[in-house]
Amino acid sequence: MTMEGKISLLIAEDDPQTRFLVETAAERAGVFDPIVTVADGEAALLAVRREAPNRTPGLIVSDLSMPRMTGLELIRALKSDPVTRFIPIAIITSSDLPYDRDDALAAGACAFEPKPYGLEALTQLLLSLRRTCCETTAATGARS
Repeated sequence: MTMEGKISLLIAEDDPQTRFLVETAAERAGVFDPIVTVADGEAALLAVRREAPNRTPGLIVSDLSMPRMTGLELIRALKSDPVTRFIPIAIITSSDLPYDRDDALAAGACAFEPKPYGLEALTQLLLSLRRTCCETTAATGARS
C-alpha cells in the first residue's frame, strides 16, 4: 500500500483532550478517512468486530493504559482472531517502561511510541506510522 490512498484510522484513547488532539493531527495528516475515535480498548474491539470481516481499519492507534480494556489486551484480542490479526496496531503512550514496550511489540504491535506533545509532532508521528506500519502490512500480503 502506498501513501497515495487514504486509509481508515481507529483511535483508542481514554483521555478526551488527547483523543481530540490525535484526531486533529490525523485530519491534518490528510491520509486517513474515515477517522473513528473511541474511549477505550473494549469500545475499539467492538467497533472492529462490528465492521469485520467486510471492513477493518487500515490502522489502529491506541493508548496503552485505558479502563475496561488496555491497549495490550486489545492487541492480543485482535491478533488472536484470523479476521483481524493483520490490522496494524500502533501504541502511542506516556509509558517509557521497557517491559511495556517489549510486551506490546511481542503481542503484535507494529510500533510503540512515546506521546509527542504538540500538534505538529503528533501529525508527523501519524504520517510515519502510516508509512511504516501500513506499508509493512501491505508488503506481507496482509489484508488491511
